[in-house]
Amino acid sequence: MPDQQPVPRFRQRAAKMSELVARQILADIVEQGLSAGAALPTEAQMVQGYGVSRGTLREALRILETSGLVRVRPGRGGGPVVGSVDPHTFGRTMALFMQLGRTRFGELVEARVIMEPLMARLAAERRDAGRLRELAESMREHRSLEERDEASYLAVMQRFHGVLAGLSGNGVLDLFGRALKEIYTERVVAAERRPERWEEVRREHEAVAAAIVAGDGAEAERLMREHMVALAAHLERDYAGVQDEVVGWW
Repeated sequence: MPDQQPVPRFRQRAAKMSELVARQILADIVEQGLSAGAALPTEAQMVQGYGVSRGTLREALRILETSGLVRVRPGRGGGPVVGSVDPHTFGRTMALFMQLGRTRFGELVEARVIMEPLMARLAAERRDAGRLRELAESMREHRSLEERDEASYLAVMQRFHGVLAGLSGNGVLDLFGRALKEIYTERVVAAERRPERWEEVRREHEAVAAAIVAGDGAEAERLMREHMVALAAHLERDYAGVQDEVVGWW
């Protein structure tokens, strides 16, 4: 029986040495279980360990730093440290590609209308204990809102959608859901007026949360879809021009 050929881990393509080193640094971070903020080896150690020049290593670190996956602290005692899986940074990268692809803002909203009800269903079906505590904290924030505190209102309402994404238990939906929310927030919430649906939105969030806690996936999905459709209608009514805007990089 002929020897089996190993399955390549990555699609084979020409790559710069700095890209290969960046890929290996990231692989090492994951394999070693390093968390955000953990210090990486010194430049001298990495130059020796990866067998590359200082220039190649620095370019590799810049590649990772651009995506927020590595931070390089300046000064004495500084050096590269592990970054975080940050939806805001990921959202900025997505927005860059959306702008170049001429993606309309209305398409982004449509994607959220499709995704978030599904995430609510998964949240109710999976009911992760740690995430449910985050949801309970979000509901306490909802109840403690002052009637005229617009900044807090917007922050709390947007945070709820981030908690929901995490509750889905799906890393891809979580990252994409939070990133789309970040893009939406950067464009719309910055110009948002106090919504007429203040109390109504709060009640809708509380109803979705109750369905999730009860483990009723179908009801959580239905309620979240109604909520997101109402959000899309609000955008179209009060920010009609935004719908046809090309998503911009910020």
